[in-house]
Amino acid sequence: MRLIARTGSIVCALVALTGLSLVNAPSAAASTPSGCGSVSQIGSTRVLTVGGMNAASVKQYAGCGRNYAYLYVWQQFRNTRADWDLYVYIVNHSDSGNDYGEARVDNTRRSELWGPGADTTAYCTHATGFLDNTGGSTSTVC
Repeated sequence: MRLIARTGSIVCALVALTGLSLVNAPSAAASTPSGCGSVSQIGSTRVLTVGGMNAASVKQYAGCGRNYAYLYVWQQFRNTRADWDLYVYIVNHSDSGNDYGEARVDNTRRSELWGPGADTTAYCTHATGFLDNTGGSTSTVC
């Protein structure tokens, strides 16, 4: 019994020294865009439906003084296809002739795509994303 108590004490001491947690370990960190470690979602999430299947989510994030377009391809869609095309961008409503923070990858198996930061936080914006030819936009945020 002493051996068990001593072993338990040693394990607790090691946990305290190393900062590890044996209970309620934190989940893996969420993805963030390159160059900005802290973003928050703004506006709604748009779900893209392909062939009757919920296939991807489009979101807009703000952080580090910029807006970011983001697209995530759901596992159920990824399981049915060999590859796909992704495209995201931010729309600035005061300058509807240009798209900002554009990113595109074709013939990929990536599950997500972040657009580069768009210098549009002072304007009303929304994110738009496409999975192959199916696109959709988030709500507008001012």
